[in-house]
Amino acid sequence: MAQISKKVLEKIEQENIRPYPKQYFLFKRSVIWTLFGISVLLGSISSGLIIYHMQHAEWDLYPHFRQNILEFALMVIPYVWILFLIGFAFLIYYYFRRTEKGYRYSTVLVLSASLILSLLGGLALHQLGIVKRVDLAFEKNVPFYKGVHGRKIDMWTSPEKGLLAGKILEVLPNGKIRLEDFKGKTWNIDISQTIWRGRITPQKNLEIKIIGQQTGKDTFRAKEVRRWSGRGKRYRKGPIRF
Repeated sequence: MAQISKKVLEKIEQENIRPYPKQYFLFKRSVIWTLFGISVLLGSISSGLIIYHMQHAEWDLYPHFRQNILEFALMVIPYVWILFLIGFAFLIYYYFRRTEKGYRYSTVLVLSASLILSLLGGLALHQLGIVKRVDLAFEKNVPFYKGVHGRKIDMWTSPEKGLLAGKILEVLPNGKIRLEDFKGKTWNIDISQTIWRGRITPQKNLEIKIIGQQTGKDTFRAKEVRRWSGRGKRYRKGPIRF
C-alpha cells in the first residue's frame, strides 16, 4: 500500500497535477441543478400546452373529416409539443443523473418521474393561465406556428366540409345574414332553418361558427350556429329556431 501511495505522489509531482478548489465543485453542482430546473420548467410548459390544445380540440367535428382522418389528427393533436415533452424529459433525466446521488436510481424510474413532474408542472401552469399566454405569444411571434386559435380557424374555415366561421356583417330581413369568414371572404348564409346554440341571436359583429352545407361559391346553408368562443357542446343550453 505504501508503495502504491508513493507512486501516486510521484505521478502527481511529475505531471504537476493540482486539485480543484472546493468552489469549482460547488459551481458545477449549481450549474447542473440550474439546468435541471430549466429542463423541468420547459417540460412543464410543453405538457401544459399539450393539455391546453387537447382541452380546446373540438372532437365532435370528427365526422366532418372522416374522409381525411390524418388532416383532423394534425389539427387537434399537438405533435410538436409531445415531441418537445419527450425531449425535455430526457434532458431532466440527463441532468439528474449527473447530480451527486442521481446515479443511484434506475433509468425507468428517473424518466417516469421526469414525465410526471412535467405533467404536474403543466397542470399548474395551465390553471394559472400561463400556457394560454405562451401559446398566443408563440402564434404571434413564431413564423409557421399555429396555436389553438390558428388551428381553430383552419378547422372552421372548411366550407366544403360543412364548417364555416367568421363575423356577421349584416342581418338581412329574408332569413339570411352576410358573414365575413376569418380568412376575409364574404358569404351569404341562409339561416331560415337554423338552430342557434347558447341563447345567441343573429346580430351584427357577432363572431360565430356554423355547421351546415355549402350551396355555392359564396353561399352557405346553416343547420347549427355556435358562439365562436365556445368549445364543442359547451354552449349547448337550448336551441332557438329562426
